[in-house]
This record gives sequence, C-alpha cells and structure tokens, in this order.
Amino acid sequence: MRRAISRDTILDAATIVAQRDGASRLTIEAVAREVGLSKAGLLYSFPSKDALMSALLERMINKVGAGQDERGCSGIRAKFDAMLGLMGEDMPLAHAILVAGTHNPALLDPLRSHIAEEIRQILERLSDPVGALVLLAALDGMLLQHLLGLPPAEPDMRRQMLARIDAMISEFEVRG
Repeated sequence: MRRAISRDTILDAATIVAQRDGASRLTIEAVAREVGLSKAGLLYSFPSKDALMSALLERMINKVGAGQDERGCSGIRAKFDAMLGLMGEDMPLAHAILVAGTHNPALLDPLRSHIAEEIRQILERLSDPVGALVLLAALDGMLLQHLLGLPPAEPDMRRQMLARIDAMISEFEVRG
C-alpha cells in the first residue's frame, strides 16, 4: 500500500523541478516523477497544472510575508528584501509562475491583490507617496529585467543598481 503524500511534499517537488530543470520543464509529469507518484496520483491533489501553479504562488506569497515578519521588515525595505529573494534562489519558481500567468492571467490575481494591499499599506504610512511609488516601480522593473533576462542583466551592473536603490530606500526611510 502506498503512503499518502502531502500537498506540501508535492509543492516541494515542484519547486525542486523548477530550480533544477527550469520553468519550461515544470510539468505535472515531471513533478509526479520527482515525488514518486503517478500522474493520476498527483492530479488527485492538484487537478490541473493551473491548480498546482496557484498553490505554488500562494506558498511564495506566504513565504515572502513570513520572511518579512521574521525580519521585522515593513514597507519599501520589506519589498526590497522580498525582491532580492525572488532574484536569488526563488527565481526559477517565480519565472515558472510568471510563465503560467502568461497562459492564464487569472492565475496571477492573488499576486495582484497581494501587491495592491502591500502598496496601500506602504502609501498610507508615508508623507511622500510619489517617491515611494517611484522606488517600488524601480524594484518591480529590476525584478522583471532579471526574470526575463533583459539588460542590464550583467551581475556587476545589477549589483550597482541594487546598491543605489538600497541607498535611496535608506534615505527615503530617514526622510519619510
């Protein structure tokens, strides 16, 4: 008799597949192989790839939020720290979710809601909402450049840009 495999174990396997093989190879079949289930067994827990991707996105949102809580971060600094995580070890998974969202834009609705709430909370605490939005747009642009491999993708230039944004956030937080 086969043991039950938890949803978290399946999501862990999907994350491994995305990190090891890349976004284009994150399939139901690949995840099933990674976790040691048949395709039908995996579909019992996640009836479609969209369901799997939605669960991965929810997990990513929760992970970012938990990391911010652990570090006591809020506001623009928290957004910056979250972006660094997505540009690092979580990038293949973020890329897979972005790719899935291009095929089914509704998959990104929870992310849109999360970001809208995050921005609302940031803006309500600051005296310079326009400055905050400029920094947030810069962060989003850097993340998108990184995910899509757009220039300036060279690591040294990216490090310099991140350092400049970090300094601007520190200055903004002191003034704000």
